[in-house]
Amino acid sequence: MKSVFLLLATTAAGASAWAQTAASLPEVKVTADGETASGPAKGFVARRSATGTKTDTALVETPQSITAVTRDQIEAQAADSLDQAFGYSAGITPLSGGSQRRISTSFTVRGFNVTGQAPLYLNGSKFPINSLSGAMELYAFERVELLKGPASILYGQAAPGGIINLVSKRPTATPLREVELQAGSWNRRQAAVDLAGPLTEDGRVGYRITALARNADAMVSQIADDRRMLNAALAWKLTPDTDLTLLAGYNQGKSHYDYGKPYDGTLLPNPNGRIARERFVGEPGFDKFDTEGRTAGWLLEHRLNPHWTLKQNLLVFDHTSDNAYASIVSRADAASGLRTVNRQPFARDDTDDGWSVDNQVQGRFTTGAYEHLLLAGLDWSDRHFTRAQRTGAMAALDLYDPVYGSGVNLAAAGSRSSTAARQLGLYLQDQIKLGAGWVALLGARYDKAHNEGSSVLANGTASATDEQSHAFTPRAGVLYRFDNGLAPYYSYTRSFQPASGVDYFGRAFKPTEGTQHELGLKYEPPGTNLLVTAAVYELTQTNVSTSDPEHPGFSVQTGEVRSRGFELEARASLNRRWDVAAALGAIDARVTKSNTANLGTRPISVPRNTASVWVDHRFAALPGVSAGVGVRRVGAQASSVAGLNVPAFTLVDAALRYETGPWRFALNVKNLADKNHLADCTYACFYGDERNATLTARYSW
Repeated sequence: MKSVFLLLATTAAGASAWAQTAASLPEVKVTADGETASGPAKGFVARRSATGTKTDTALVETPQSITAVTRDQIEAQAADSLDQAFGYSAGITPLSGGSQRRISTSFTVRGFNVTGQAPLYLNGSKFPINSLSGAMELYAFERVELLKGPASILYGQAAPGGIINLVSKRPTATPLREVELQAGSWNRRQAAVDLAGPLTEDGRVGYRITALARNADAMVSQIADDRRMLNAALAWKLTPDTDLTLLAGYNQGKSHYDYGKPYDGTLLPNPNGRIARERFVGEPGFDKFDTEGRTAGWLLEHRLNPHWTLKQNLLVFDHTSDNAYASIVSRADAASGLRTVNRQPFARDDTDDGWSVDNQVQGRFTTGAYEHLLLAGLDWSDRHFTRAQRTGAMAALDLYDPVYGSGVNLAAAGSRSSTAARQLGLYLQDQIKLGAGWVALLGARYDKAHNEGSSVLANGTASATDEQSHAFTPRAGVLYRFDNGLAPYYSYTRSFQPASGVDYFGRAFKPTEGTQHELGLKYEPPGTNLLVTAAVYELTQTNVSTSDPEHPGFSVQTGEVRSRGFELEARASLNRRWDVAAALGAIDARVTKSNTANLGTRPISVPRNTASVWVDHRFAALPGVSAGVGVRRVGAQASSVAGLNVPAFTLVDAALRYETGPWRFALNVKNLADKNHLADCTYACFYGDERNATLTARYSW
């Protein structure tokens, strides 16, 4: 890897010599409040981001939809997880209704499932942890961002819906000291601390330490939500032209896997009545989901001259999970009069480790009247995942009068599996300012992916896979920024995702491919803190596996899924009195080619429409007092029960705050009306959270 970095350095040095006579262009633009792509934004509005381009670029000049949720919005809404952070955004829906947010990261975005190792990035570096070890603690991040649509041009293999980038808290130039205490529903008790500032008098070295400890329960009885988190960052200006930021993190969680409830008594009628929201279907003393994770890495930047910059982002991660749970069948037992549900125990030990490195060269130069920001990169990721699993037998559970403690019998022998996924990518991108108002974005990437796997079943049967795939993914976009703040744009993007398996003739499956056409309008009026994005899109995934009509039991890649939609997002922070986040989305997702009965059906867990608005106000007549209220509407979504939809629901959230001197107090209530609703029905049904409250006291000095 050292030779690769030296090669990039040599290339950049030669290019910079060619560009010495070009006009000098500023490398990083800073907004009036000091925001950069990785820095804090004031209020709800982020103005800049690197997620869509890997360069510090104004969101209004990026011809693709990006949702950026700031630290101020996260705190105002007391969001405790990624699914709650994106709760007032368009086009994204948590799988399982967010009930598994304490242990997993799983969403549908623009109609496509982005669960698994593909969607998560940490400070722009691939963070391919398994979806069931991916619960993220929001207190560690300055902001969270969602790039909607195919993202392979910059990030390689990914689901067509998009990717999520987590931006860590960084050292600050001025001292920052904060202590926070929380208490709330479900026996929530939490303490957190955030400390930052310079370590040397000249400010060349700065630090940040962020820590959190929580003990809590959940709506479902017997489920815990305990967490320990420690993050550290050190920023060091090695030379006037070289900056190094070291990042490290540790997470420990103790929770349980909420397997959901059967269809009978939730989505379907049950003569015994509705199953209680708090019903636990596992076994106390057996069920657990204990996770431990460590991350480390650096962000290195060296400016060769005013025009050319070298960057390297490195991330190393190691996650483990010790998981035991009771799975249930989707239907209650008819012989019991639909009172009981059959269960099966599983015990799993997972390890997930790997690393990723992204080497970049950025150059600014002019050719005639055109201004260029050129980005060339070479990235590599290597991830290993192992699982040891045992299963067995356990007694059925009475869903209406549960009796626990019947014992769990696990088999002596279990299965073992391991996978190794490697990806090498080379990409080139040019952001071109074509004169007054015009911005073009052109790029292409070549990837080579290698996935190996092996498994041994409990009976000793062994199997292995070895799949290699290559992909070329282009992107093109054009935008015109008017003086009044309007910026219409069009973009064309593609993605690829390796597919496992072989066809009847033994040929390995090709990667699935995603293609998106997006037409949109952004609006950022000069002199205001307002950003509005409206977009229509058509997103199509091809090479989808479907049944082989000529060879039963095998599959062919002639399937296709298409999603068409409209999205509107607006965020505003006005007159230091009002903060607003509003979103509207409509998705028409369909299986458009298939050899099975799912032709023409909608994917599950994809609502037809969503709408939300949150309004925050600081009262001039009551100094220090502010309040917020939000309404979220989630439309009907297809379930796993043929012909039945999960009903639409509307939720109300509210907040009341008081600030005096260094103290800030906040009371947040979610699902204010205590709406009893189903949030999702996949292999089982999941209730949304009941009414819950959080009281926060924060002291800053």
